Amino acid sequence: MSHGDIQYRCWRRPKTALEPPCLVIRNGQYKNSLRNDKIELVFVHGKWTYSIERILSKGKYGKTSYVFLEVASEGNPPSTWKMEDLTP
Repeated sequence: MSHGDIQYRCWRRPKTALEPPCLVIRNGQYKNSLRNDKIELVFVHGKWTYSIERILSKGKYGKTSYVFLEVASEGNPPSTWKMEDLTP
């Protein structure tokens, strides 16, 4: 987040986060579920939509976090990837 602006940044391999990103999308929208167990960040770039979803599951042995990235374009089915949650 930069100055209240939610941004999506990504890098093509083998670049690292220390290098400038290959893609930056600004003006993301933040959505929180009514039960506060899920947040979603949505970014639109032309005909492409990028959605990052973080789901918190409260189970018997504590909390588990799941992160998914979904990329969709007009007229095509979305592609979804399960990501690793790096939140401390």
